[in-house]
Amino acid sequence: MDGKKGLAIIGLLSVFAIGGFELAKETKNEKEKIVTFNKPSSVKLTEKKDSFLTGFVKNEYLLDVPHISQLPELMRGCEVTSLAMLLNYYNIEVDKLELAENIQYEAFEVNGIRGNMHEGFVGNMETFSKPGLGVYIEPIMELATQYVSADRIIDLTNKEPENLYEEVQNDRPVWIITNAQFDELSDQQFMTWQTELGEMQVTYQHHSVVVTGYDEDYVYVNDPLTKEKNKAVNREDFEEAWIQMGQQAFTISPL
Repeated sequence: MDGKKGLAIIGLLSVFAIGGFELAKETKNEKEKIVTFNKPSSVKLTEKKDSFLTGFVKNEYLLDVPHISQLPELMRGCEVTSLAMLLNYYNIEVDKLELAENIQYEAFEVNGIRGNMHEGFVGNMETFSKPGLGVYIEPIMELATQYVSADRIIDLTNKEPENLYEEVQNDRPVWIITNAQFDELSDQQFMTWQTELGEMQVTYQHHSVVVTGYDEDYVYVNDPLTKEKNKAVNREDFEEAWIQMGQQAFTISPL
C-alpha cells in the first residue's frame, strides 16, 4: 500500500478523525505528506425503492454472532471487543483481554503531538482515569492476522454500504467503525487535534460494532457497549454514520 488514509478516529471510547484523509507515502529519502480535509465522500447511501438492494437474493438477513460486552474491563475497548466477536464467530477461541494485550500501542501524547492511531491504540484502553483515544482499522486487521491468515482478511474500507450487506449475506459478519449515536454527527461534536500527520477533526463519539444483519429498514449490530444482541439501528442513519466516520470496515472469509 503506497500510503495511509488519514481519517483519525477518536471516541466515546476513543477519538476519531473524519471528513478527510491523510496520505503519507515514501519518496527516495523523505516522506511526502498530502493533507486534504473535509473531502466529500464518493460513497452513496443505498436507495430504498421497491427494494433497497435490487438484485439481492435476500432483502433481509441475520447472523448468529456471539455477543461480548467490553465492560467493565475495557472502558475504551470497543474495537478489540468487536474483533473478539468476529473471531469467535469462526470458533477461534480468543477473548477481548488477550486481544487488548496483543494489540500495538502508541503513546497518548509526546511534546504536544497525539499518538498515531494508524500504528496502534493510542493511550490507555482499560480506564477513563488515564488518557486514551482509540485505534484505526489497520492495527485491528494486523491483530486479526495473529489468529487467521492474512489472505482471509477482506478490507471493505471505502466501499459502498451495500458491500457490507453483501458480506453479511455471504455469512460473514463485518467489523466497522461508527459512532455511538449511530447517526450523522453535527459539526459541534468535532474538535481539532494535532497529530504527526497534521490537524484532524476528531470526535469523542467514536465507536466500533459488528454488523450481524440487515433488512429494508434496519441494520442489526452486536454493540459491545450494551448487552443487547442484534441491536436494531435505522438503516439510513447507520449508513450516514459509517460514511461520516471514514467508511472503515473489514470481515474474515471462512476457511
